[in-house]
Amino acid sequence: MSSIDIHTVNPYIRVALRSVLKKGYIIKRRVIFDYELVYIEDGGMLFHYDGIAYPCERGQFLLIRPGIPHSFDCREQTLSQPHIHFDMIYTADSKKTPVSFKDLPMMSPTEKALIQKDLFCEFPKTPFISFANIEEVISLFYKVIDCFAANRPLEAKGALTSLLSDLINDNFAECLSQRETCYGIARQLRDLIDSTHGVGISLDSLEKQFSYSKFHLERQFQREYGVSLIAYVNKKRMQLAQELLTERKSVSLIAEEVGFSSIYAFSRAFKNRFGIPPSEYQKAMTVHTKK
Repeated sequence: MSSIDIHTVNPYIRVALRSVLKKGYIIKRRVIFDYELVYIEDGGMLFHYDGIAYPCERGQFLLIRPGIPHSFDCREQTLSQPHIHFDMIYTADSKKTPVSFKDLPMMSPTEKALIQKDLFCEFPKTPFISFANIEEVISLFYKVIDCFAANRPLEAKGALTSLLSDLINDNFAECLSQRETCYGIARQLRDLIDSTHGVGISLDSLEKQFSYSKFHLERQFQREYGVSLIAYVNKKRMQLAQELLTERKSVSLIAEEVGFSSIYAFSRAFKNRFGIPPSEYQKAMTVHTKK
């Protein structure tokens, strides 16, 4: 099976919006150039995909892939279907490519050339996809739409990148390139925390830096190292505090250097970890070094 080099995944959002198709509405058979992720928010439809009719109902996600004929039949009920059109990999042509509403026989040779390579072409052509953490995915899905509508493209792209990570890992994991595991996200997180001793690190700051949701980062780190991200951050901060306390600096200064807002919060955290307040630890270390 061919593989995807995850490091080349660089999504471009073409359309991201909330949409309602009224009862009786039909989108005739068409082929799209890009990918479309659809969430059946409410109602339902009969979805024809690659020659097969699929009844769709509330709560389902559909991934419509490039070059596959499909149509929407909402004759029986209204369909609320927020959706995202996107390229998996940004190219120089991404901004110039429109959304297609034509069937393949109606396309010109130039239009047919716009149909992207389906990165999942070796998988069954079912439109349905599933997720291990559906609440996280729904939150990311709406974040993409809301940030796109608010003209915050970087936030929208970051949310979509996180969403695609879940989509690929939960549905197409077999096609991931082995190169992804050589220096995976968990290793990058650990190296960053080690290099900073955890100072100034929070889930929110990591989310912004890595363009993945905090939930995804936490899950990847926990899976790889068996400890939560925040627990590891706090461990590195306390180890740094131990080192600084041997240098006879004031406890209040050390609290500031390891990123605590007050000496009281620092003292409480230090005692919780080592069973002794930092001031007593410093005295004990001073006596030990004098011997």
